[in-house]
Amino acid sequence: MRLVILSARPDLRTNSRLSEAAEGLGIDLELVDGVTASASLVDRTLTPLGIDTARGRPDAVLARVGNWRPESMLAVLEAFVACDVATPNPPAAIRVGRDHWATAIALTAAGLPVPPTLAGADPVTLAAEAVRHLGLPVVVKQRRSRMGIGVIRCATRDHLEAVLDSLWRLGDEIIVQRWLAGGEHSLRLLVVGGAVVAAARFSAAGSEWRSNSARGGSAKDHNASPDERRLAVAAAAALGLGHCGVDLVVGDAGPVILEVNPTPGFLRLEKATGVDVARALVRHAVGS
Repeated sequence: MRLVILSARPDLRTNSRLSEAAEGLGIDLELVDGVTASASLVDRTLTPLGIDTARGRPDAVLARVGNWRPESMLAVLEAFVACDVATPNPPAAIRVGRDHWATAIALTAAGLPVPPTLAGADPVTLAAEAVRHLGLPVVVKQRRSRMGIGVIRCATRDHLEAVLDSLWRLGDEIIVQRWLAGGEHSLRLLVVGGAVVAAARFSAAGSEWRSNSARGGSAKDHNASPDERRLAVAAAAALGLGHCGVDLVVGDAGPVILEVNPTPGFLRLEKATGVDVARALVRHAVGS
């Protein structure tokens, strides 16, 4: 069994963990730099370039698509898929999961709870609509933001207009969501193969309101409720993802889905829960 890990940052510790897991399972693994790899479309044939062809065609590919050259990475993944190489997260599903608006649309269509959300462009018009439909405070997100970067809480209309105007001038696509009380605490549930394999509760550090670990949030093991598990598994299915991280905020009306991450970080999750997440991801990838 041969597995390719496709990553723009091969040096990351997450890739080392995946390599260790593959070795422990007796799986031949090739770690491919997604920046130097390419996709070829010649004579109507789509093929990946930059892999070790002497080792034969891989059985599966696990793409770790982050914020660095994501479309180039997805082009290479598309080439693998065109060659009948299995992958747990198809390119189309990753694209949806990387876009907060597309994710909200897919989750809503599946009947799953998400924060009330607006998408638009003109700063003044969008700010007015946000105040009218969502109230204040609100959260502004770049549509493809990750790790809390490009996520801004606005408590006043002038602040909201200033943020939207700045992002407008940068050319960023954004959404505006209703602020959910209790957002300084969130749950991360990791879904693999239609089941939750690990769950942790993240709490924001100090005066920080973003609870994710990339912003310094602390994590501890969480015994997810049946409803939380059901939502996480349903979210993965709605986006067509074989594995993902699902972030929830639990309010008075129950859990709400904040985000679905098709390339979830898992080191803090492993540390908090003691679950060998890397092994679960590798086993699922080669069995997908």
